[in-house]
Amino acid sequence: MGTRIAGFLRRRLRWRGRRLAGFLGLLALSAALLTWGRGVTGYNQELLLNIGASIVIVAFSYAIVDPLFEELRRSRVEEHPRFDDEEFSAHVAGAASLVSIMDTGSHLLEGSGRDRFLRALRTALGNGVLVRVLLLDPDSAAASQRAEEIRPVNVREVIVDNLRRLNEFAESLDAETRGRFQVRIYDASPTAHMFRWDDKALISFFPIGVRASAAPHLEVFMGSPLGEFVESRFDELWRHPSTRRLAEYVCLPMALRYDGVVLRSCEVHYVALVDGWCIDGSPIVDQLTDHGTGPLEVQLSRPLAVDGWAGSRFRLARVDGDAQRARVFALFDAKYGPRRLAGPGRARLALRLIPWRDVGGDGTALAGSGEVSPGASVA
Repeated sequence: MGTRIAGFLRRRLRWRGRRLAGFLGLLALSAALLTWGRGVTGYNQELLLNIGASIVIVAFSYAIVDPLFEELRRSRVEEHPRFDDEEFSAHVAGAASLVSIMDTGSHLLEGSGRDRFLRALRTALGNGVLVRVLLLDPDSAAASQRAEEIRPVNVREVIVDNLRRLNEFAESLDAETRGRFQVRIYDASPTAHMFRWDDKALISFFPIGVRASAAPHLEVFMGSPLGEFVESRFDELWRHPSTRRLAEYVCLPMALRYDGVVLRSCEVHYVALVDGWCIDGSPIVDQLTDHGTGPLEVQLSRPLAVDGWAGSRFRLARVDGDAQRARVFALFDAKYGPRRLAGPGRARLALRLIPWRDVGGDGTALAGSGEVSPGASVA
């Protein structure tokens, strides 16, 4: 909220500063002409005095009338029957300072228009523009609710694919440019659909039965009441404690312990299951080879929730059954891209995280929590 107010005040001050500069400039020109008129005689004197006096009237008229026109301009709303992907990409490429997107899962990252949109983003970032993208958490209750509203669209799959494309795009940027490309994931009921470039935006709400991209959109100035309302919602979600950065969605920092000693600290890929979580154990394969999964303890950098329990301390177990392994690897493929079984790439080792509450005193999993074993599923 504080950032929204600060941005609003900056826009107001810039606008008032330009208006004041124009007013003072006209007064200065008028004073110069009147002073010049005093030093001449005849027709030239009358001409200069008349022009100088007229400019004084113009200056005060400008100071009074310009704010009225500015308010009319800011309140103007243009309706579009549907979202024009090509036009918005052109606006992004031509942006001067800011691009902001708030959506569930964005159609701009799907199909034939994806490359055009990503090229526009790259152009904007190259011009020093700050790009902020806010998408819905694919594992949130809100994503499930939205999926019910627009069946047969699989909202979760759309968002997961969007986030994978955005992560791949971020990894293609140099360090300086990547700092201006910010993606976050929110966990709340979506209220508005916003696509902003500089001081204008396309805004829509979420209709029942169709995706928001197919619904009418309003093109508004961000200084308008509607623009300020949606901007406030964006800022609230952007800074909410439950909102995560893209990097947090992609990787999970962890420490692997054996008998209280940290064997390895690293980041791992991870996916959500219906009843828990799985990690890709490839970065810890040496430790697994030496000790198996049973005696190893995982300490995560942040808690994960499992069936109403939340914690950061886990044991490891293999993923049992061909069908379950296939489902887990499909989740990894959707989130991170297809795995490669040979050569450099993304060979994976799937391990289930067993909450510490489900681990007995001897370090083995309790009944129903999955078997703890030296084996692991590899693909």
